[in-house]
Amino acid sequence: MNSVDINSEYLKKSHVFSTSNLLFNHQDLKETCKNVGEILKPHLLKTEIKNSEFSATMHHVKTGLLSLSRLEYGADVHIEPDYLDHFYLIQIPVQGYAEIEYAKQKFISYTRVASIISPDLPLKMRWKKDAPQLMLKINKSDFLHHVQQNLPHYENTPIFNPKLDFSTLGGSYFLQLMTTLIDALSVKNHPLHHPIALKQFESSLFNALLYGQENDALNAINRYQEKLVSPHFIKRTECYIRENLHEPLNIEILAKNAGVSTRTLFSGFKNFLGTTPMAYLKDLRLEKAHQELRNSEYQSVTDIAYKWGFTHLGRFSQEYKRRYGELPSSTHKCTQTGQIIRLS
Repeated sequence: MNSVDINSEYLKKSHVFSTSNLLFNHQDLKETCKNVGEILKPHLLKTEIKNSEFSATMHHVKTGLLSLSRLEYGADVHIEPDYLDHFYLIQIPVQGYAEIEYAKQKFISYTRVASIISPDLPLKMRWKKDAPQLMLKINKSDFLHHVQQNLPHYENTPIFNPKLDFSTLGGSYFLQLMTTLIDALSVKNHPLHHPIALKQFESSLFNALLYGQENDALNAINRYQEKLVSPHFIKRTECYIRENLHEPLNIEILAKNAGVSTRTLFSGFKNFLGTTPMAYLKDLRLEKAHQELRNSEYQSVTDIAYKWGFTHLGRFSQEYKRRYGELPSSTHKCTQTGQIIRLS
């Protein structure tokens, strides 16, 4: 694994970022926040030391489905974009480091450990002064389309392990693809400028993330491959659960619909899906509750919990926080107060 590091010296030699794609060179904090928000999303930006000297530069290049930027701050800053909502963001420090707080995880990102941020979990960051980052933006809809081509029945938004380590096999492969992209953007007649070649490259890069970086979609793909040879009654039960999420289901009802005993149904789910029928049902209902908490301004947390069968509110809050990194009331509060600002 001898990939080229994407560091400041490499980027200078590549000439991928130049005056032709320089978006701004600011000394104004508010103007910087506004301009970065136009490329990524509205966010909170503040210097670590109040009223300290500030500067920032940003370059931006777009090709096909991919958006590549270089962003640097001339002061230690705190950045709080909350949920990214409509895109994935891979951030590679090309010099220095950044502190990443993503859902329940906190870690240091530097030239050999990038961060990959999924759209549906909260994010806070602290970037060090003179520590530029290379940022690859991938639209959520584009990536989901690719995922569903590989896993037709996968309906969730994949959540990645946010630490993208270039010393791993998957991380090293992704880094090679990034250097290929940078080289292509630096050369006018590079083969990747051909639409067909670019489309194939985008697919390779998406696959590098999907199959090379730990994520819940990959786990689902592995389960899906097992399901291809799983008993028919398991597939039938999965379909029945999805079509009757609002109904008061129990293991007896599910077994009767499947035409097998409760013991056989339980064993089948454990052996082929690694879960139980009721846990499978609860997981789908939790996802529905999460979606409504994110999008409904007029229903209360209690109403939404009850609607999806969670009658023990304390346990619902614990399970919700374990999965989404925050309490359901926090998700709902953001919706009600308009703190979640969606991109157009």
